[in-house]
Amino acid sequence: MPRYDSAWASEPFRVFFPLGIAAAVFGLLLWPLHYIGWWPIYPALQHPRLLIFGFGAAFLIGFLGTAWPRFLEAAPLNRVEILSLSAGWLLAQLSYAKASIAGGDLFSAITGCLLLVMLGSRVLRTGRSLPPPGFSLAFLSVAIGVGVLFAWCFRLHLRSPELDYLLRLFGYQGFLLLPILGVGSYLFPRFFQEDGKASRTVSARSRARFVWGTAIAIVASFFIEVYCSVRWGNAIRFLVVLSWAAVLLPALFRGRAPGTRPWALRMGLIMLCVAFLLRAIRPQETFAFEHLLFLGGFTQLILLVADRVIMGHYHDAAPSRKSSGWQWIVWLIVLTAATRATADLVPSTRISHHIYSAATLIVILAIWGGIQLRKPRSDSEEG
Repeated sequence: MPRYDSAWASEPFRVFFPLGIAAAVFGLLLWPLHYIGWWPIYPALQHPRLLIFGFGAAFLIGFLGTAWPRFLEAAPLNRVEILSLSAGWLLAQLSYAKASIAGGDLFSAITGCLLLVMLGSRVLRTGRSLPPPGFSLAFLSVAIGVGVLFAWCFRLHLRSPELDYLLRLFGYQGFLLLPILGVGSYLFPRFFQEDGKASRTVSARSRARFVWGTAIAIVASFFIEVYCSVRWGNAIRFLVVLSWAAVLLPALFRGRAPGTRPWALRMGLIMLCVAFLLRAIRPQETFAFEHLLFLGGFTQLILLVADRVIMGHYHDAAPSRKSSGWQWIVWLIVLTAATRATADLVPSTRISHHIYSAATLIVILAIWGGIQLRKPRSDSEEG
């Protein structure tokens, strides 16, 4: 479909990826600012909200807002829609920054509803079937996130410790894990596709069944973790993610990765699985290993998907095999995840390691941004 508006509107990643980076940097700076006395509020609630519903949500909005209309061959988002989403997102981040957590959750929920309406309306207008099942799962994940945010707004999490725990699993892990596995089922095999060679993939019907089966198993594992066993809930997620990779991404297990980005993808998925495995082995220390999950797994995979989206909108969509920038990103992420986990495993190191890990992750985001700034201009910009 032709672009009916400016590139920044019809390709929302141009707006929301930078916003997501800004939210992440601010959320990370809160720790060192607090420890040196410049930020009086202890950011235990602000930090995860800014990273999940600031950084994570911005990248999800940018990806779905760009890819969803293209798959439907529908009209891209326009200026009014992008400005509405941006305003809602910004109000949410400002509320989180002011420690108005309920207000931030409300604005985040409203922004999620707007996105769902915009994407859903394009399905109704075109009358076509939904995009690939992984993208539909990402759409559903936004709806789940909206439900969790409204539950927090109405203080439903205060009804019982179990409900509070369940909402945090859905809001923090599910909101990012389900879209990553859904979109990854379609996008990640392309990382290992070599020039002139057909990649081995399952049929569309089998992929759809496995994607939805994976999602159901992940959701079931949340309930098992809360109401039965932390150990078994995480063990199930470990096995589910491993099975997902074995079936939908078999190249992950075969030989040397054909480039730096496929290697980075492999490392990200390994850290994702290791995080769940360690949480299953040491359930009493799940919080420490959760940072291995968020930093080593979620953050790295989100940045890889965003990198792929940006490359797809430039002349040279095929990346070079080697990238020193991505090599630095991967090893610094490993260092950051280990440093942040140590802060919880060894309490005497908490303050220093909070500062080190926050500073290192900011450096990682700067490297990633530098990689994107070196890309050539797009067709729309040249035209």
